[in-house]
Formats: sequence, C-alpha cells, structure tokens
Amino acid sequence: MPAQPLTPSQKRYRLRGTIMSLAAAALLVAFFFAMDPLEPEGPRRLDDTLAVVASFLVLQMGLITVFVHSAAPKEATVQRQRVAQVLTALTGGAVLLLPFYGERFIDPTLNFAIILVLTAVSAVTTWLVWRAADELMRSLMRDAWLANYFVIVYALLIYAAGERLGIFGGVTAWGALAVATIASVFGSSWVVIRRGLNRPPTDE
Repeated sequence: MPAQPLTPSQKRYRLRGTIMSLAAAALLVAFFFAMDPLEPEGPRRLDDTLAVVASFLVLQMGLITVFVHSAAPKEATVQRQRVAQVLTALTGGAVLLLPFYGERFIDPTLNFAIILVLTAVSAVTTWLVWRAADELMRSLMRDAWLANYFVIVYALLIYAAGERLGIFGGVTAWGALAVATIASVFGSSWVVIRRGLNRPPTDE
C-alpha cells in the first residue's frame, strides 16, 4: 500500500523537526569547537572521543526538547515536568564531559563530587518524567530501557568472554560507558521509529 502524501500541516511539522535537529547540532558543534582549548594536552584517547560523541548525542536530545517546548509545546511527548525532561539530558551530557574537559582545571575529587551530584539530579528528573508521563510514553520508555538492556548486556557478555580468552582487551570502563550511552540513544530512536511516533500527526 503506497504511503499517503503528507498534508500541508504534516509537512510543516516535519520541517519544524528538521530545523530543530539541525539547529541543535549546529549549536553543539560550535560549543565543542569553543571547548577545544580546554582539552587535556597530548593526543585524545579513543574512550574520550567516544565520550564526546555520546555527550553530543545526549545534549542534542536535550536541546531539541528545549526547542520543542519553546516553539511547539503542544507537540511535546510529556506536557508536564518540562524542566525535568531538559535536565535529564543536560545532566547526562555534562557527566560525560566533565572528566575529560575538566581534567586540567578541576581537582579530581571535586570533579567526581560534581559528577555524583549531576548523576543524582539525572536520576531524580528521570523519575519525575516517568511519573508525569501517560501510559503511551511510559510504554515507550519501558521498551527503550528493555532494548538498551539487551544490547548492552549481550555486548558485555561477548566482550567479557573475548577478554577472558585473550581475544579482546584494552577497553576501559569509561569507554564502555560511552559505548553504552551511544547504544542507548540509538536504541531509544529505534523504539520511537518502530512505534511510528516519528511520523507527523494526522489532521484529524
């Protein structure tokens, strides 16, 4: 069955989404260029590069959420706890940035304490978003968490077996966290597409 052509309002909806995604990406690219002088001296490690990529994806989701609530609040997936939605992503992204960009300027103990506080804030805001979500959104969050769990756990199982056999090696917990975060972003996106929530709403 051929796909139905988009109505004018659906085209505007898709255009807004594209503009918001590109605007968030552009702002983050500028941000990371501005942060370049803060990088530790010497070549960047692979796990740090993965953490930067993971933080980019998480922060982009946070910025898109800000844009949606500002420009098109009726299209937000969760109408309540808007600040909590934004803080969940922004704190998650910050946790991935501080150990790398703060290495030269923040005392390690203080840096770790800040990360613990941000992690606690992220956990609390995630719970607030869950409590405010309707059944559709809760079902979406459950599916995303389940998909992420299977991907991460089976990847860990394969790597752990390979490491024990001497096939793999050299991956740090920091790098594993970055990979798990990237996988969770793509896993959540897959659930959204699978549920059809990326499609423009009907005019009815």
